[in-house]
Amino acid sequence: MSYEQFIKKAFIDPIRSVLMVDDDYPTYDDILGQGADSYSAGSSEKGWTRDSARLRSQIRKFREGPYPRLVDIHDGANVTTGDEKKIASHLHQTDLLILDYQLDRSRSEDGSQAISILRSLMRNNHFNLVVVYTSLDLDVVFDSIRLGMLGPLNGNLAQEDKTEAENLIEDGETDDEGFGGRLRESVGAEQYLHWRQDNNKDNNKYLRTMVKGEEKSFQSFRDLCLSTWKVNQRKIVLRYLLEKFENERRAELNDETPSGLDWSCPSSITGIRWVRTDSVFVAFCGKSRTDDLFSILLESLNDWKPDPSRLFLTKIRASMDEYGVVNQAGALKRRGALALWYEKLLSAKDTERASVVAESVSRHSDRLMETILPHVICFAERLVGDEPEDSPVVRAGARFGVDLYNDDERRQATLFHNAFVCSRQPEGWHLSTGHIFVMDEETWICLSPACDMVPNQISEARVGELGPRLRFMAVRLRPVSGGKLPKDVNSGRYVFWEDGDAVKVFCFNPHTASSAPDWNVLYAEDRGKFSGSDFRFTAIRIERDEVGRITGVPRDAQVVAQLRYEYALNLVQKLGDSLTRIGLDFADGRGAR
Repeated sequence: MSYEQFIKKAFIDPIRSVLMVDDDYPTYDDILGQGADSYSAGSSEKGWTRDSARLRSQIRKFREGPYPRLVDIHDGANVTTGDEKKIASHLHQTDLLILDYQLDRSRSEDGSQAISILRSLMRNNHFNLVVVYTSLDLDVVFDSIRLGMLGPLNGNLAQEDKTEAENLIEDGETDDEGFGGRLRESVGAEQYLHWRQDNNKDNNKYLRTMVKGEEKSFQSFRDLCLSTWKVNQRKIVLRYLLEKFENERRAELNDETPSGLDWSCPSSITGIRWVRTDSVFVAFCGKSRTDDLFSILLESLNDWKPDPSRLFLTKIRASMDEYGVVNQAGALKRRGALALWYEKLLSAKDTERASVVAESVSRHSDRLMETILPHVICFAERLVGDEPEDSPVVRAGARFGVDLYNDDERRQATLFHNAFVCSRQPEGWHLSTGHIFVMDEETWICLSPACDMVPNQISEARVGELGPRLRFMAVRLRPVSGGKLPKDVNSGRYVFWEDGDAVKVFCFNPHTASSAPDWNVLYAEDRGKFSGSDFRFTAIRIERDEVGRITGVPRDAQVVAQLRYEYALNLVQKLGDSLTRIGLDFADGRGAR
């Protein structure tokens, strides 16, 4: 199969419900409620009565195939800008939304209600597919919706730069009447949106390409001022005009930019338009093409080119919906084990309940996923098997937009891979094996056995000896210079974890693989229980005071990462080997000569 067919299987085939929002379409309230008489009399103001065949054709398309979709219709009558609650209750249950751009026939060419609905979808945790259709110019609608999704940048152009830009434009107007007006017309919605799309990645890169004329949509601006101003002056004026456009259109902008906002290139030769965020994908089409909206949606998804990993995860979600109810019977089969898990939940103390519940839910989900994953594995095997037979490096790079022949990009990809397989976000309600914590700007890892770290399992003898303190072994980790990828990465000495958009790399022991780690015995207050949701605790370190006496000094500590079990166990073993080294007194036969 082609890659497009796998996109269809992941995104289109699982669609089970469709919500159509169009002020020209009939609703159940119209037909069964107060509007019933007007329809029977043929006096409805809604346009569907003049072309009912088109509506019937659309609905028929949705109900074709092996899984006929459930279709609902809303006319958008209860939706006003800033108050979309009346319709939002439908949206979290809808797999596909068909949205008319103009929902208020009293306001020609106004799409504010449709934009309001899209904004509500972007605050929805349920991933939605949307097709926006209109009889207006698609470029105008595309610009309007993109602007409606963006939050303002609240530009930071310095006042002296603004003054300089205004003076430059005024001087240009003096020399050439009408120059200022033509200049302002050269920077409109298209140019602003070009700038904003790239601005999310690099604030200055696009300004450089604009003033150099490398971006065609800015050619008019460049032609007007190329012979008049230097590059830096053009850059300041362009930034001034972009901010001026934003201020003039601020009322159309969103409160803030949603996560993951991106869109297709407006100048694409295919003419395909789409907008996406982390929770919504929006395709666009004219009302003349509403005969097959699934084809429009698939064209747009294919133009987006979701990577294989996204297809795998989307297929997992779809398989959960399709097979989850049936396969949960298998997950619930071993009732004795389930009873033991629940007994543990009921026995958990208040301080540990959240962690025990999380562990139990994880076990239940693992049981369910064991029955779901074969369907996804089959899908993934077919996708990989149908890929073109060219270089895996080229194919993988093309699918994910990464140049794996580039040393820097490959090194960065390897670092994030290592961080993923080695560590995860911290969890639990108390300090445990593999927790990496920061104390006094130094990074440590807890390497005491997990069975010795559970607060309510500490022996009475240890409680009497230490009181509310937990003794544990910790090793001070050494940062790897520059966070580089070590050459002996498989020596088992290194740990990796994600820190924002970067990967931190630390070493278990300094100098060489055989050198001893910097270990210490520390004491955690309150038996190692965390003081809040940010994994903070108090650690006591034995130090010398000013007069040379040994004393315990409390230090604030915070867990920042957690090694996966096998990686933590590897370091526990290495620490044990280091602590049990035996010095032997063999002679090597070489004496002084």
